[in-house]
Amino acid sequence: MVPPTGMAIAALTVMLWILWSDSIRTKRSSQMLYVMRIALYLIVAAILVLNRIRYPWLFTTTATVLVGVAVLVGLFGAYWFARRLVARGS
Repeated sequence: MVPPTGMAIAALTVMLWILWSDSIRTKRSSQMLYVMRIALYLIVAAILVLNRIRYPWLFTTTATVLVGVAVLVGLFGAYWFARRLVARGS
């Protein structure tokens, strides 16, 4: 079983890498890919919060802080891709 700290660090790594790769890409991705990324970011953030609420005894202070940071990055990423989706549509 992956500890909560490991899950939060893994989620942060993947979410930040996807944001970074999208920010340096010159060609825009398809609308469907943006919709999938928005859903991915929101789902991962929700799973992290759900695990924190459901299994509080597994979370240290460090794990709780990392989950909070990962949720903030997830919300920012969903906003980032939603903004790009709307800009692509106009």
